[in-house]
Amino acid sequence: MNENYKNVRQAVREEIWHNAKLIECLKHFIENDAAFYPGYGNLGDGLIALGTLDLFEDLGWSPKCIEGRSKETFSGYNYIVMGGGGGWVKGLWETYLEQTITFLQNGGQLLILPTSFFGFGSEFVPYADQVTIFCREQQSYEELLRQGMPEDRIFVCSDMAFYTNEKHFSDLEIEGEYPVLQIFRLDEEGGRKTPPRTSVDLPLLFNDVQWTSIEQCVKPLRAVAGLISQFECIETDRLHMAVLAALLGRTVRLEPSSYFKIKAIFDYTLHRFPAVSFEERGSDYTLTEQGSRAEARLLRDTVKRLNLDRQAEWEQRASVLRQNDALLLRLEKLQKKLSETSAEKDLEIKKWEDLVDRERKRRRDLTDHVTHLERDEACKRREFDEVRQELERIKSSRLHRLNERYYSIFRLPVFGFVLRIVRKIIVK
Repeated sequence: MNENYKNVRQAVREEIWHNAKLIECLKHFIENDAAFYPGYGNLGDGLIALGTLDLFEDLGWSPKCIEGRSKETFSGYNYIVMGGGGGWVKGLWETYLEQTITFLQNGGQLLILPTSFFGFGSEFVPYADQVTIFCREQQSYEELLRQGMPEDRIFVCSDMAFYTNEKHFSDLEIEGEYPVLQIFRLDEEGGRKTPPRTSVDLPLLFNDVQWTSIEQCVKPLRAVAGLISQFECIETDRLHMAVLAALLGRTVRLEPSSYFKIKAIFDYTLHRFPAVSFEERGSDYTLTEQGSRAEARLLRDTVKRLNLDRQAEWEQRASVLRQNDALLLRLEKLQKKLSETSAEKDLEIKKWEDLVDRERKRRRDLTDHVTHLERDEACKRREFDEVRQELERIKSSRLHRLNERYYSIFRLPVFGFVLRIVRKIIVK
């Protein structure tokens, strides 16, 4: 096994980390409380998501992941980082167009991580100041320029799958025991009408999955990586099976798929791995068949989108009904609490009324007592006046005057002594 792949792997990873514009944009979105929208897809999209989440981990960011793909999926968000991939190929993959444009129409800010574009770009032009796009190869960058996107809103960076941390698969970097494993596409993107009988389209074992966590990505990827590591050479038109095999040090023979992405990414990044080669191969399909396949794919995507919209509508209705039920329950609780509070208030008011009545009675009793005391006082005053008047009459009587004279003589020293002796004799 040629060990040079490790140096290339590390060099590409460092280039992504030192892509100043990418890191600057990510930090800006992180500061603005952005959410992350990981794409749906097969196991190849899982490898892209794993590299992306490894980068987020190195940045110290654990974003909230947005799930779903209806038109209103991005509702309520202001900043969104959209995972990279190949979901922007007109007539083949148009998965995210409607929800993305709706988000931009509502004033949202969008960062699209390294992605391939074909036939798209003009849709973003009216919202260019709200969108920052990273292409994963030069051809997509030039396509967006042709579509009218300004140069200062589009950039190039290697596919995020190349940032995958080697720790996830380092124990699987072993010498292969078997010669060749063929992994050719069975879907509309495949270039072969009839893949070899020995081919196994492994990524389709995990299809239409939204890859939201490192753990979710690592388990199936390790299973497939374990199988790949048993072989010396991988022949494929599956881009990310080629990337995974290259990261494991396998010999890789690449073939083109139905559009340019494999050749473009080979020219931009994969060619640097010494054991990876690309072989041009004409499509087995006629132009008519290719058009029919694209139309069939577009029709299926349209039906799928309609079904998803209908499902989202039912989910929204169910959510509204649940909210109504919750509001009714809350209303009942509030009414019950209000009744209990009203009863408590009535009881408290009754207590206060009783207290006021008692206080009024006490005041009436005090008033009555004071009135009674005032009457007693007036009566006493009258009696006192009568006694005083009687005393005045007594004082003015002749007997009283005689008595006063008698006692005045009685108090004289000589006569008083004689009078006291005479009184004692008379008393005896």
